[in-house]
Amino acid sequence: PSPLSQFCQPSGWQLFTERNPPTFFVAVLTDINSERHYCACFTFWEAVESTQPQSHPRNGEEEEEEEEEEEPSSPVQPAQLFAPKSLVLVSRLDHAEVFRVSL
Repeated sequence: PSPLSQFCQPSGWQLFTERNPPTFFVAVLTDINSERHYCACFTFWEAVESTQPQSHPRNGEEEEEEEEEEEPSSPVQPAQLFAPKSLVLVSRLDHAEVFRVSL
């Protein structure tokens, strides 16, 4: 992954089962030549569909000792997941106030 994508999502790009609220932050990055880059990062969550089945407990992990017969395989219901998307503006000019929203 590029350094900018790691900057936007330092914990990694992960899918979540719930939509998170949008986030916005401004930061200053300094390159190898000591030049500053002002970054405004807006992240929001977009719905995506997954066709992978949901995980179920394995036999022996359930509290009941009697094992129930498994149901015949049914069509997989797609799980709704949310993926982060980030919009980043990078500038050499220090005008972060332009990107802030006043309430």
